[in-house]
Amino acid sequence: MGEDLVWWITFSLTLLSKDIFALEPNFDVPVINITVVVGKTAILPCSVEFLGEHKVVWTDEFSTLLTFDINRIIDDDRIGIDRPYTRDWNLLIRDVKVKDRGRYICQINTHPIKTKPVELNVLVPPQILNENEDGTRKEILSKEGETVNVICNVSGIPAPSVKWYRRPLEDTVGSKKERIGMEGEILVIHNVSRYCDGVYQCVASNDVPPAVEMETAVFVEFQPEVSLINKRISQEKGKETILLCEITAFPQALSYWMFQGQEIANSERLKVDIYSEGKAHTIKLSLRITNISDSDFGEYECFASNKFGRDREAMILYEFRPPKAPKPEKPVVIQPTTRSRHHVAPPVTYRPTRVKEDVRKPYTGFVGEYRPRKNGCQFLNMNLTVTIKMVFFVLLLIS
Repeated sequence: MGEDLVWWITFSLTLLSKDIFALEPNFDVPVINITVVVGKTAILPCSVEFLGEHKVVWTDEFSTLLTFDINRIIDDDRIGIDRPYTRDWNLLIRDVKVKDRGRYICQINTHPIKTKPVELNVLVPPQILNENEDGTRKEILSKEGETVNVICNVSGIPAPSVKWYRRPLEDTVGSKKERIGMEGEILVIHNVSRYCDGVYQCVASNDVPPAVEMETAVFVEFQPEVSLINKRISQEKGKETILLCEITAFPQALSYWMFQGQEIANSERLKVDIYSEGKAHTIKLSLRITNISDSDFGEYECFASNKFGRDREAMILYEFRPPKAPKPEKPVVIQPTTRSRHHVAPPVTYRPTRVKEDVRKPYTGFVGEYRPRKNGCQFLNMNLTVTIKMVFFVLLLIS
């Protein structure tokens, strides 16, 4: 019984092994395209089932033999076989270069030969080809009216896009670069003027980091332009004042102040200064005059010139005389224009000369008693006897 069991086991294993060896090798991973950045490592997958006694071979698209089994055939130590599992025969390419991109073929030496192609795509970050070796910015010198070409040659896979920006030649507080609505490797500036100078920056990108940039400074030569903050200024005699003008030019050459047809030189009372406030191609020319006298009043000229031309502006310095204090005016009395009511004068009472007045008693015979009213008016209050006597006396005189 035991011998029969052993025989059946041996027979079953024999049949199973025959079935296994009878199976054809197959690729168990579908076709996959591989994308890798230049300089990185690429792994091209190839997994085989039921390989048996067959061998795996890798070739390139030109049928160049790269590997046979686990052995490297080509004379390139960057290439090898990666076998994380028994069935894996992956092609390994270290430090991938642009020339490595293309089609690779995994083959099994069956009859007929079985093949599996794998496409290798290599990405290349953008690169600027015409930048200075030391990394410094390029410079372009031009004259007004000329055409300027700012070039930014780039390469990369896929082809990078190039965008342009501009900022002032000399950075000032709060200055920012502005986007120019142009794209491409060449920026053309037609009929360039002094207002076109600046630092032009090209930025190349293709979604493969990092993006790269390059700066080119454009200098535009032009004749001077003189401007004055004030064209008339006043000051008292004996005081001090400063005349100021602004000169924009490239290149800066000759700049000075003139008075009465003569260039002003520094002295004890006169001092000329030149200074910059950080604005490109612009200087300030000042003239300080101390202890001003009559001879200092008049027209001053700010003059500037270079090889392209000249410019001048004039300003007047005149005497300031403080206004005199006005004399105090007499107050004016304005009479009212409305009419006022007149008080009624009391009637005069006749007094006989023969009657002597008793100084000790007030006379009440003919004198009326006047009493004021609340409204300011007056009225006459007489004794009836006195009134009768007056009427009799008047009648006597008439007769």
